[in-house]
Amino acid sequence: MPAENIFVNANSQSLASARVLSSTSDQAVGFKNFVLADKLELNIYVVDGSGSYIDISGYSAVRVGVGGLNKTPTSGTFSLTGTLGTSSIAYNADTTAMDTAITSAQAACSVINPSAGVWIIEFDAVGAQALPTTDADGLEPECSVSVKSLVTGDGSTKAQWIIRAFQTPWAYSESWSNISNGVTGSINFGSKNLYEAMASASSLSGYFEVELTDAGGNVDTIIQATVVIVGEVIGDGVAGTATFASYITKNFETIIVALTDQTENASVGTDKVTFRAPYGITLTSVRASSAVAPVGSELIMDINEGGSSILSTKLSIDAGETTSTTATTPAVISDSALADDALISLDIDQVGSGTSGAGVKVYLLGFRT
Repeated sequence: MPAENIFVNANSQSLASARVLSSTSDQAVGFKNFVLADKLELNIYVVDGSGSYIDISGYSAVRVGVGGLNKTPTSGTFSLTGTLGTSSIAYNADTTAMDTAITSAQAACSVINPSAGVWIIEFDAVGAQALPTTDADGLEPECSVSVKSLVTGDGSTKAQWIIRAFQTPWAYSESWSNISNGVTGSINFGSKNLYEAMASASSLSGYFEVELTDAGGNVDTIIQATVVIVGEVIGDGVAGTATFASYITKNFETIIVALTDQTENASVGTDKVTFRAPYGITLTSVRASSAVAPVGSELIMDINEGGSSILSTKLSIDAGETTSTTATTPAVISDSALADDALISLDIDQVGSGTSGAGVKVYLLGFRT
C-alpha cells in the first residue's frame, strides 16, 4: 500500500483539529480507524496554514505515538540508581516511601506527589545532584520512567528533580527519514501494550500525537487528535477462502439530536432527550453545536447508554464558540459500542454563566455494527 499522507498545521488553534486536508487547505480532517496489528506507512508534512511547508529536517527527533492521555503504571516496581546505591520503588509509592528510596539512593530530601506517577523531589542540602539511572522493566503495562532536573543545585540552591512514570504508547515510532517537505516512516499497531489495552473490546479510543524536539532539547507537540483503533476481522493464520464481494463494508452513520429548540436557552438537567438506538453503532466521535454561543463559561453535555455515561471527558462548547470541534478539552469516548435498541439519554451538566447558549444539538458519528 502507498504511504498515507498526513498534513499537520503547526499554527492550528487546536491540537485536536491540527490535521488538515493538504498544504494549501486548512480544512480540518479526521483519521480513519486504525486496525489492531496493522503496520502503517506514513508521510508526515508540517505546514503553516497559509500554503507553505515548514522545514522539520533540522529537528533532532520526530516522535509519533498513539495512546491514551496521562496513562500511568497499574502495578509493579521500578528501580532508581543514584550516587549511594539502588532503590526499588512501587508504581504507586506515596511521599514517605519515595522519600525513603531517594534518601537511600541519593541524599536526604522532601517529596510531593501531585498526581499519579509524578513525584517532585527537593533535596535538603544545597548543591548539585547528579541525575540517577532508572529501570522500568518491573512495571505493568510496559512503561518508562523519566528523571529530569527542575532546579540545578549549586552552593546556595537546593536541587530539584521531577520523576515521572508513564505507560509506553500503544503504537510508537521515532524512526523517521527526511523526504521532500516532510518525513516518512511506519508505525506498528501490533504492540503488547495495544493488545492489553484493547483486551476483549471491539474498539479503543485514543490520541494520535506528534512531537518535534529541537537541537536544544525543547519539545513541541504539534498535533494531539482523537483516533479509534478497532479489532481485526482477518487475523494471522486465517483459514478458508471467500470472494471479496462477500465482505460487508462499513455503513457510516450520523445521529443528530436537538437538546433545545433553535432559539431556546439551554438549561442544566438530566434526560433532556431520550431515545432508543435505531441500530448497533460503534462511535468514532461525538460533537455538539449551538446556534447561540455560551458566554462566561463553557456549555457541557453528557451522553448516557442505559443510564451510564459513555464519556470519560464530557462534551463541551467553549465560551464564545458555537462548536465543540474547537473545544480546549475535546470529549473522550470511554464506551464506543452502543447496542441496538439501547436507551440513550443526553444531559446538560453546565451552561454559560453569562449567556447560557441556545439551539443546542449533539451529533453521534460512527458505523453500524
